[in-house]
Amino acid sequence: MEIARLKEKFGAAYEKILTAENILLVTHERPDGDGLATLCALSVFLDSLEKNQTIFCADAPPDFFSYLPNINKLISGNLPMAEPKTRPVPPGAIHPSQEGNNFSAFDLIIVLDCGSLSRTKLAEEIIGRNKNQFVIEFDHHPKTEDYSDLEIRAPLSSAAEVLYYFFHFNRLPFSKDIADCLLTGIMTDTGNLLFGAVTPQTIEITSIMIINGATLPKITRRTSQNKSLAAMKAWGKILDNLKLNKKYNIAYSVLTFAEIANLKKEFGGENLFDAATDILNNIEGVKAVIFLREEEPGKIRGSLRTKDSAVNVARLATYLGGGGHPKAAAFRFPGSIIKTETGWKIV
Repeated sequence: MEIARLKEKFGAAYEKILTAENILLVTHERPDGDGLATLCALSVFLDSLEKNQTIFCADAPPDFFSYLPNINKLISGNLPMAEPKTRPVPPGAIHPSQEGNNFSAFDLIIVLDCGSLSRTKLAEEIIGRNKNQFVIEFDHHPKTEDYSDLEIRAPLSSAAEVLYYFFHFNRLPFSKDIADCLLTGIMTDTGNLLFGAVTPQTIEITSIMIINGATLPKITRRTSQNKSLAAMKAWGKILDNLKLNKKYNIAYSVLTFAEIANLKKEFGGENLFDAATDILNNIEGVKAVIFLREEEPGKIRGSLRTKDSAVNVARLATYLGGGGHPKAAAFRFPGSIIKTETGWKIV
């Protein structure tokens, strides 16, 4: 798809933002750099318009993204009531905050970088919204469901690259803060411009962000050169468990709940497995890599990666109830991992 075909949609999104009174920005659970960066970039833009906004993610962001502007405004866990500044409560009426989490207070909901609506943890609220609530979706994942009123989707390197064109086609300026955010999203979702989704346009946008003040050395240092001793130890265990399925030429590693519990007991509760699958994807000659782990009792997570141009790991992830990109995908399903003398089994 030529991105220019979405020009009218980008314009429509801008008009909706200009007329909205109370805006909710949301990205997916277990947020990555692309989801957080697009969330923060749009939040900074809304600040410039003096818009009442709430930015939400079901899970708290990793500490190393603390440099992103407006990330301190992010609410995680449960979504509290956001009180519209432009809607006074009539005398004698029940104030919305007395009703708990009144999702209906938002007249515009913008969902960013979320391949599956369930990952917002607001699927019920968004699907059951009232007729006065409008939903815009910015995404680069393959489409899996219909839920938005305005879907802006393009198979680009990242949601940040999609959001770049929102600013570009609406002739909006790139402040240093917005440039930092968009460059963060691009760099983290492309493995520092190494993944196959990178195009000449991606490189050009990267240059434009740097010209507009984005600090590439800081972004690289904070997002790539930041691995703790605990994470390195966890990766060591993942590599120790690494096996090769010769029949399908797929490399895989597995961590049981007990192994993860021991790692967290020794090193604390930080996310020890960020980028682990990307590390495995450096193995030469395999068609794909799979990393399975039971981080919670009875809940198995799987991550898939491939460098093979003929392999689409998103198809397998979708079959298993997940989704993602052709070269990077993930899934979840119920079950427990049991280690045996010959390998592992799932029960």
